[in-house]
Amino acid sequence: MKKYIGLSIIALSMGLTSCGDFLDELPDNRTEANTEEKIQKLLVAAYPTHDHMAFTEYGSDNVDDMGESNPNTERFLDEIYSWTDVTEEDNSDPESYWMDLYQCIETANMALEGIESMGGATTTTLKEAKAEALLCRAYAHFMLVNVFAMHYDANDPNAIGVSYVTATEKELNPQYQRETVHENYAHIEEDLEAALPYVGESYYTVPKYHFNINAAYAFATRFYLYYEKYDKAIECANKVLGTNPETMLRDWSVLQKLPYGTRYQQDNVANHFIDATLKCNLMLLTSYSWAGLTFGGFSIWHRYSHNAYLGTNETITALARLWGGNYTTFAFQVKRYEGTNLNAWSMWRMPYLFEEIDPVTGNGYRKTVYNAFTGDEVLLNRAEAYIMLKQYDKAIDDMNIWLHNTVGSNYKNFAVTLERVKAFINGMQYAYDDATGMESSLKKHLHPKFAIDSEGSDQECMIQLLLAMRRYETMPEGKRWFDIKRWGIEIPRRTMDASGRPLKITDWLKVDDPRRAIQIPQKVREAGYEPNPRLTTEPGDEIVATCINEK
Repeated sequence: MKKYIGLSIIALSMGLTSCGDFLDELPDNRTEANTEEKIQKLLVAAYPTHDHMAFTEYGSDNVDDMGESNPNTERFLDEIYSWTDVTEEDNSDPESYWMDLYQCIETANMALEGIESMGGATTTTLKEAKAEALLCRAYAHFMLVNVFAMHYDANDPNAIGVSYVTATEKELNPQYQRETVHENYAHIEEDLEAALPYVGESYYTVPKYHFNINAAYAFATRFYLYYEKYDKAIECANKVLGTNPETMLRDWSVLQKLPYGTRYQQDNVANHFIDATLKCNLMLLTSYSWAGLTFGGFSIWHRYSHNAYLGTNETITALARLWGGNYTTFAFQVKRYEGTNLNAWSMWRMPYLFEEIDPVTGNGYRKTVYNAFTGDEVLLNRAEAYIMLKQYDKAIDDMNIWLHNTVGSNYKNFAVTLERVKAFINGMQYAYDDATGMESSLKKHLHPKFAIDSEGSDQECMIQLLLAMRRYETMPEGKRWFDIKRWGIEIPRRTMDASGRPLKITDWLKVDDPRRAIQIPQKVREAGYEPNPRLTTEPGDEIVATCINEK
């Protein structure tokens, strides 16, 4: 199905106040993109300044509900945890992200049109600027379709995606199509293939905050993995990792040696984690976000937390059992908090920053810096591509490289083999297969739309371990949500008892649940944009559900 949208929708999506303001300002701004220097400066604004981490992390299986005895929540968190269509406004909400990404697209298109107005990309600088603009446009659309639509399914050409915008606004009421996911992916690939041969870094002051060469190929690796083009994913990953992948990975032991920071933020760890001089950090983004607090010190009080039960039975210690260890056997150890209303295992991976706008009142904006791409993720993405091609020896090699870089010094000699993987994975029960239907496990039933071998097979066991590694690697950056979508992982909303164990299940996110596609922002829907489908309810069900949620 296709839906035509007018300027009012795109204006809303970019945070503009009215059609009049848009038409008054945009042509003047666009005519300024007529020199190399102006285009370079313009492209600084083609990167998102908001993020998805809050609503994708809290929507994932990385958190549980610690129960009504913990009052530390707010309606926004309640909505995203319960997969409810978000109505609360917040700098970290889906609407802010949607608006921001379409603004990035508009800026990239302005730069591309500016380059064409100068006679095309005829110089090295303009070729690199055009590549950067295409990458920014592709990345923004990639995030939009993967957040606000169902995951790409090669067998479903009609699944609805988002609007792919390739030109700036020039008229009062332009018509846009909400394309299919297939069409979105084809356009992203087209932009990527046009950009990659010309991507460069000659005019960047700080390349790590732009689509430098490694970042561009890291993005391409993730895209082709999602697109099920595994040979291309491997080819792009090789560009990043080279012949010595170890040099592109994080040195976790350095983090472990850093001194603790303030009460609410491990400043030294978080700041080192996003250090632009580290080879493992391929591209850094700055956003208006409270992630530095929410996934740092303040996470220990939140009602929804990555708790000791999850850490022990699904994530950190659950993975360490592979080599006979526990949470203490990683090179960088999780921060654990336990006590009255305190039950959280925190991974300090992004700093809490504050931009003061009024020195008198102290008012300002909470911000953070986070990794869009890392060498560690690229390595695991390549390993997954090898698994999908059944090149298990190569996948094992990559997983061992990641493992030896991540474990503590006493376990550096441990090596993954296919036999060990199978024994480890087949030796555990699938999550939620116990008598209560609530117990955790590292291993979860997979229901992808693409074909994989049966449960217990070489391939399925390799995938299970790979997913556990990436879950550890990307916590709490919200990226686990995309694996849940891609692999059809069903997860519950689970309330824990006073002892921190599962008490009851209040909801399930099933494999084809339409809530896997985050709802189009309310203001955009109200302006006429077609919403994502939701399950129908019987009369009165919505009212009852609301009363339960607000109890």
